[in-house]
Amino acid sequence: MDTTNNKAAPLRGTASTPHANYKRFPAYGKQLMDQRLAGQVPRNGVYVVFDWKHARAFTRIVLADNVLFGDIEFRFLAGLDLTIAYRSAHASLVPALAREVLKVNPRILNEFAIDLPQNFILKNIAGESCYERSGA
Repeated sequence: MDTTNNKAAPLRGTASTPHANYKRFPAYGKQLMDQRLAGQVPRNGVYVVFDWKHARAFTRIVLADNVLFGDIEFRFLAGLDLTIAYRSAHASLVPALAREVLKVNPRILNEFAIDLPQNFILKNIAGESCYERSGA
């Protein structure tokens, strides 16, 4: 699949010094952006994960442990149903990730802790930001 985005604004800078507004795509993010530009929307939402083993059967993006979320491009997630799926080892990263993702206005944002007893709805379908427990 060709993932070149010909509609993007020209970059200002060089390969070693990108322009000031440059943000990196997470793994699988560029492909998802290209699909969105082509008018395609993932049928079952998108999983945002930290581990390559999680959500392999679904549309997903994978974030590295050492990444600064403010440096990641998330605009392609706008209007989508999202689930942040993680293990307890990454639980401390989830609040900062959720704040960055909420900036692009997803339709729904859920937090799913794979190995913890509680899960949360961070933004519901009505567009209300909330922290409701969705499970026991």
